[in-house]
Amino acid sequence: MLKNYLKIAVRNLFRNKGYSFIQITGLSIGLWACIMVATVVIDDLSYDKTWSRNNDLYRIISVNKMGEDLHERSASSFAGLAPQLKRNYPEVESYSEFYTGDLHLKLKEGEQNGVKVMALHADSTFWGMLDIEVLAGNPRKFVADNSNLLISRSFKEKFFPGQDPVGKVIYDVPAYSTKPKPFLITGIIEDLPGNSHLRADVIWVHKGRVEELNPKGYGSFSQNYILMRPGTNMAGFTAKVNKWYKGFVTEKRTYHFEFQPMTDVYLHSDFANYQTVKGNADNVYIFSGVAILLLFIACVNFVNLSTGRTFTRLRETGVRKVLSASRYQIILQYMTEAMLYFGISAVLATFLYYFSVLPVENFLGYHLVKTYLTNLPFTIFTLAAIFLTGLLTGLYPAWLMSGFKPANTLKGIFSSSGSYRQNWLRQGLVVSQFSISVVVLLIMLMVRQQLHFLEGKDIGFNPDNLLNIDFISWEKKGDAFKNALLRFSGVESASMTQWIPSQGAGYMSKDVEDPADPGKKVKVWYISGDVNLAETMGFRLKSGRLLSKKFTTDALNADSLQNVSWEKYEEETSRQVSMISASAARILKVKELNKQIPKANTVPVGIIEDFNNESLREPIKPTVIIAQRSSDYGGMLIRIKPGTEKNVMASLQKIWKQFYPDKLLEMNMVKDMLNKQYEAESKLQSIFMFFSSLTMFLAALGIFGLVVQAAEQRTKEIGIRKVLGASIAGIVALLSKDFIKLVLVAVVIASPVAWYAMEKWLQGFAYRIEISWTTFLIGGATALITAFITLSFQSIKAALMNPVKSLKSE
Repeated sequence: MLKNYLKIAVRNLFRNKGYSFIQITGLSIGLWACIMVATVVIDDLSYDKTWSRNNDLYRIISVNKMGEDLHERSASSFAGLAPQLKRNYPEVESYSEFYTGDLHLKLKEGEQNGVKVMALHADSTFWGMLDIEVLAGNPRKFVADNSNLLISRSFKEKFFPGQDPVGKVIYDVPAYSTKPKPFLITGIIEDLPGNSHLRADVIWVHKGRVEELNPKGYGSFSQNYILMRPGTNMAGFTAKVNKWYKGFVTEKRTYHFEFQPMTDVYLHSDFANYQTVKGNADNVYIFSGVAILLLFIACVNFVNLSTGRTFTRLRETGVRKVLSASRYQIILQYMTEAMLYFGISAVLATFLYYFSVLPVENFLGYHLVKTYLTNLPFTIFTLAAIFLTGLLTGLYPAWLMSGFKPANTLKGIFSSSGSYRQNWLRQGLVVSQFSISVVVLLIMLMVRQQLHFLEGKDIGFNPDNLLNIDFISWEKKGDAFKNALLRFSGVESASMTQWIPSQGAGYMSKDVEDPADPGKKVKVWYISGDVNLAETMGFRLKSGRLLSKKFTTDALNADSLQNVSWEKYEEETSRQVSMISASAARILKVKELNKQIPKANTVPVGIIEDFNNESLREPIKPTVIIAQRSSDYGGMLIRIKPGTEKNVMASLQKIWKQFYPDKLLEMNMVKDMLNKQYEAESKLQSIFMFFSSLTMFLAALGIFGLVVQAAEQRTKEIGIRKVLGASIAGIVALLSKDFIKLVLVAVVIASPVAWYAMEKWLQGFAYRIEISWTTFLIGGATALITAFITLSFQSIKAALMNPVKSLKSE
């Protein structure tokens, strides 16, 4: 019986090619988009779950309490904390510092900038924490006095094909060290999992810093991870650690510690500024919702187009009932057709998916590990979900078309059927479709407006024509290099600096007691450069003066203080001359220049207008700018005359090789660096633009199904109206007006939903657009125009039909 039903379904598929094409197209697009989004979501959720001890691995989070409701979280902790916890608590099995970063390696002699690879930095104590499969060598045995390097299988096959590189010494292209650092390849390991925030091409194994935890609450910070014994109560352990630390420190400090599960690190690290691989949990929810809505729209289209075909199949259904076909058999027939459509659509969706995985990976910037075509559980789950969706979607049209009375169906009478009185349901589904489409469209428009606002906002300095050289050690030749640069005709000014725009709020910060609220702390940030920093950046002076070479006290020789005690350093720097931002002057109650601010340990000689030293997600930070001379570490900012960028960069390359033949030169335009801060928003805009187009297209298909149904139902009416002199425009208006009303209802429903969603999203920005009514006007007009064009296509076709044919006896 099922075989016969399938034959009938195939015959009907080819008999109604137009309907079939539209239905299959809508379903294919919906299924493809849903599977593609599900791939991204499932891949994100799989991060760091491949480690066998993932449930026992935790990152130490430092929380700096600055007030009753004000605190700052950091993914770093004191370097001496993890080993101290290992000594104090038997629950801690092991510990290690983990972080990833770029490494430039010279694999052959004569290479200039080497090969850029991602390196995982780890202490020699990390063995047993991560699943590392050793393929060659004996890397567990740390070779002292060497930088031990473990290379992945892929790295070996790419750069050392047919060779055994174990024991080979290669060199880096240094940024800080005077000479290239040698790396001893101690082993070859299996590739690290791609779905891990610790993904890397090589592992740089360090001996580990031996640093005791300071009871005064000072010390260097590192990114520490600990391995706990299975079954440890982490809430109890966290309470014990913080109670112990409170008694351990001799001075009143504000730090306490949290332990973040390894499996949460990828999606829940918005506070980890220097974590190179991280996702966003909000995007998982957004993409999941969009995928479900897309599939919903596609299924609604199928229902609407299926019911739209009812009129052409009334007699078929009536004849089958007269020939004693039961309602169950008719439902089974229509369900077979529905499953055939879903099956064909699933095949086409898989075909689209196969060719879209690589472009999606290129767009995301990373490899998807768990995909529909490579992960068997994912494949089985997806096919089962498609099958279930097909059953549920096909049930309503099958139940509707099987419920007509044979006498009425043979006469072509549809309106007397009780099922027809449920037309409001199909119209409601169309309203739902367009509501979803308009919501996505409005969100896309507002994301775009916010992105344009961020890119165009005045940030307090001029980022155009500003070139950055990344941090290096200058080897006592920094001043000479800078003077050589200033001889170039295209260079207006240059400054050596310990701060680069887009790379943090400053090189250090201090928690200062708030003069307006004693007991509460405010964080003041410090930016350091030479005396030309303000000129090069384009800071705008509000009162007082800028730092200058004319005043010998304006610049501090910081390198001369490197070996003094902390107390001596604090004493010397407390008299440091500085410029402060307007917000710092306001918060610190500065009413007079050239007078020491004891709480901030500085003497301001000038106040500059506020500027954004971080992205516009963050509010302006109170900032102190100090000058240093002859600093041996840092970057350089270079102000270039417009139109001379290429010539200056070419000349810079040549002079760099003269001064630093073995060092890596990394330079970027500051404007590009600032725009990269909003890369996530830019991608979000692109994603919503794509989804907006899809949802609007699918919604148009849905309304097309209804207008087809209306046109077929009112064929004789249209013929009579034309005989009586009705114009084409009048008939188009007759068929379209009810559907335009549905779209207007959808716009009214969608607008507050989109407004609420964007209000929530925009709360993540300190500087944001105000949602304008014109956005809703544009979105509503777009939906109405799309609907009208769709309606007009079929309405005009119906209006142009020969009335003689329309009025023929059936």
